[in-house]
Amino acid sequence: MMKPNLGRALSVVGAIVIAVSLALVWYHIDRLPSQGDTSSTGWDSFPRLRIILLAGALLTVASAFPSQRRPMLIARSLLGLLLAALVLRRIVDPPDLSAPVIAQPGVFAGLLGAIAVALGGLVDTGRRAAEAYPGLGLRPSRSLPPGGGARVRPRPDDIDAPGDGTAVRVPNHAIRGR
Repeated sequence: MMKPNLGRALSVVGAIVIAVSLALVWYHIDRLPSQGDTSSTGWDSFPRLRIILLAGALLTVASAFPSQRRPMLIARSLLGLLLAALVLRRIVDPPDLSAPVIAQPGVFAGLLGAIAVALGGLVDTGRRAAEAYPGLGLRPSRSLPPGGGARVRPRPDDIDAPGDGTAVRVPNHAIRGR
């Protein structure tokens, strides 16, 4: 059984990773050394995206404190997916500069943090579903009774019914041709 705070903790750790990733190098720019900086952090690269990522990280941390009802868990999962999509867009489509731009570990850390936020919501959603519907969980199946047959109660009109209660194969005479 999963611990009740596992999803919250995963989401909060993901939010912290997102915030820290903004201070890491997201892109390396292949320029001549005399032309200036050759690396760019997430904070330097995107004036609007950095605000969205920080707001998403703060909302994630704030969502870990109230009661974890289904709407809150779904919202946290969707927030993580939105943040992951925004960061993934920056991996697939880096800034367009006159010099080649190469993605660095900071952008991948931001993506992993956003995925952790989404997974945290999904883990808690799955845990709540398992608590609400215990039949969905994995449980060992019942074994068959000795002899491999299902226990049946013989009816009074069964002449050939054995006394031990095991099922008996009876030919079906309604099927012609056999």
